[in-house]
Amino acid sequence: MSLKSINAIIILPALCACAGSPQTIDPPSNANWAPTREESVSFFSRIHKTVRDSERASYDLMYDIRDGFDSFVYDVQKGYYQGYQK
Repeated sequence: MSLKSINAIIILPALCACAGSPQTIDPPSNANWAPTREESVSFFSRIHKTVRDSERASYDLMYDIRDGFDSFVYDVQKGYYQGYQK
């Protein structure tokens, strides 16, 4: 038996079973529910606040790392030049 025949033997019964069973879709009890304007504004406000705060935190981290590295380089250069002057 080839691989295609084996796949057909496996797939065909599954397709027939799916096609033979009727599916009823019950509408949800809250089908007409929609968020109010206040809920929508609150939701998007929370998203905006989260993005803003995470962006601010990442910028603060980036600048702290840069300032620390700049201070380290400055201290090393200062030590080198002080030692060079002697």
